[in-house]
Amino acid sequence: MRSAVTLAPRHHSWIDPAGQISPGQAPLPFPGAPAVLPVPVDRSAPGLSRRAMQQPVARFMQALTEVLTGERPVRQMTAWMTPDVHDDLASRLVAVTRAAPRARRSGARLVSAHVAMIDDGTMEVAGRMVHRGRSRAIAVRLELLTNHRGATHWICTALEWA
Repeated sequence: MRSAVTLAPRHHSWIDPAGQISPGQAPLPFPGAPAVLPVPVDRSAPGLSRRAMQQPVARFMQALTEVLTGERPVRQMTAWMTPDVHDDLASRLVAVTRAAPRARRSGARLVSAHVAMIDDGTMEVAGRMVHRGRSRAIAVRLELLTNHRGATHWICTALEWA
């Protein structure tokens, strides 16, 4: 059996005195080379940052979590969703309720919500909820829409959960 001292890795100099990479295996990334993966860019509008949206989005996602677990009625989400998304949500919840009626309601909570700004008027949110000891994923797309009065607000245009 070898001791930890004899197993210690040897440190090699991969760059020769002329600044060239020596032949053989060299660790990545190469000195002076750009990063392999790009750094995430915050594409939020000048007055709108992803951090500023984190709290309102978390409140929306918590309300959605409560709807998905039956603690809140679906009609409370009407103002925050397009009609087709709302109808799909309501019909899926009716099917789930028929398959397994809920005997008791327990507190579901949103554990995490991650906001990704796609462009100035679109964001996608990935969340994780915990209900009765099980984790479930929720993904929504929110778009900034202008109503008939000229006011803008965020509305859910796509919803998936598992």
